[in-house]
This record gives sequence, structure tokens and C-alpha cells, in this order.
Amino acid sequence: MNAIGGMGLHKLFLVEDEALIRSGLKHLIEEVIGGYRVVGEAENGRLALEALKSVKPDVLITDIRMNEMNGLEMIRRIRDRYPDMYILILSGFADFEYAKQAIKYGISDYLLKPVDRTELAQALGEFKRKHGASNDLPGCSEEGETELRGRQLIRKVKELVAQRLDQEISLQYMAEQVHLNHQYLSVLFKSETGQNFTDYVSQCRMNRAKQLLKETNLKIYEVAKLSGYLSSKHFMAVFKDYTGSTPSQFREQPEGESHGRGASG
Repeated sequence: MNAIGGMGLHKLFLVEDEALIRSGLKHLIEEVIGGYRVVGEAENGRLALEALKSVKPDVLITDIRMNEMNGLEMIRRIRDRYPDMYILILSGFADFEYAKQAIKYGISDYLLKPVDRTELAQALGEFKRKHGASNDLPGCSEEGETELRGRQLIRKVKELVAQRLDQEISLQYMAEQVHLNHQYLSVLFKSETGQNFTDYVSQCRMNRAKQLLKETNLKIYEVAKLSGYLSSKHFMAVFKDYTGSTPSQFREQPEGESHGRGASG
């Protein structure tokens, strides 16, 4: 994947069924973000596949829901022919099933319309960082690399959650730490772990609380605080709902007799 003229502009292809949106994206990418030249446009997947026979871009940006051939079907076919192409999805739909399928095809990011120019700049900047230096893994396709990167990102997020259990933990904050759009992180997290991010955080907080209740003599309000709950009353209600016992009852139970909803993670 070489930029035009070595250090010149990267080639980019747009697939979007609304001409006005294509025009706006072209201006945003070429004039505002910079570093790219739009070398082709298509209004659906079928036309895009035809055009790609003669133009091989470095980056392809596509909508999902289009007439004749939707974005996912197009991406599936592109992966057969061009396994290394860097693909970004722009969609008006925060649809988990679509996004999950897209991740399976090794897309690089999933942004929601109306496009946020900083998020798009960040996604395109990721391409530049990745392809500015030769850091490709030997024998790895783009799809395999994307899967590996996804696992590494989720591992990093889990580590950050573990470090911050006594503080507020938001999806937005985590997305900023790993340089991802927060909607994309939400989908990626569920795809990799089978859990919603907020459910995972709650589970970790409860596991921390159970550990502290069994292994320390800290007061309930102290356990609550260390598990990320400012209100002891709220903590006790959540804990009872999660484990079936109050914190005090849980502490008195012999090991092995507690029956919570959560599994360890």
C-alpha cells in the first residue's frame, strides 16, 4: 500500500448512495483532514466492485445499507480479492449485528453518521500510523491483524478497568485511552467477550467487593468505596441483587455457599 508518489497522497475510495454525502466527505477528507486523494466513488457495492478492478485504493470508506448490494456483502467480496485493504464503515445505524459482522470481515473502524470530523481524522490517522512504518506481521492478512489488534485492545481495556475499580469508569473514557470511537469499542468489546461493557464493569466491581468482604475486615462503606460505589445504600442494593445476599450475610457465609449471578472474568 503505497501513497501516490512515495511521500504523496494516499488513495481513497468512497462508497455511499447519497451524492451529497459523498461530496461532503470528499471535501472533508481532501481539504480538511488532508493527506488523501479520492480516486473513485460509487453509489453501491456492485458499482464499487467494478471500479476496484481498475483502481486499487489504500483506504475504502463505505456505507452499509445501500441498494443492489449492501456494504457487508461488498466487504465480504473485497476481502476475497483484496485481503489487505483498509476499510472504514460510516453508517447511520448503530446496529450491533451489522457491526459484529463487519468486525468479522476485518474492518478497521465503524463510525456513525453524521460523521464526526475528529473521529474520521482519528481513524484515517490510524491508517497513516500503521502504514507509515513497515509493521506488518509476517504471514498475517489484514483481517488476522485486525482480530489480533482487537484482542489486544480488549485486554488493555480490561487491565484499565481492573486498575480503576474504585473510580468512575465510562465507556467514553476507555475509548479515549485506546484511541477508538466509543460506539466501535462497545461493539468490539461485546464481540470479543460476549458481554456488554457496563455489565463487565459491574461484574468486576462485584468480584472486588466479594473478595474484600471475605478477605478483609473493612467496613461495608469502605468496601463499597473501594469497589467504586460512593453510596453504601446503592452498593448494598446492587450487591443483594447480584448475589442474593446482603454484604453482611455474604461475609458470614462459609466459603462455597454464595450463589451470585455473575461468573468470574
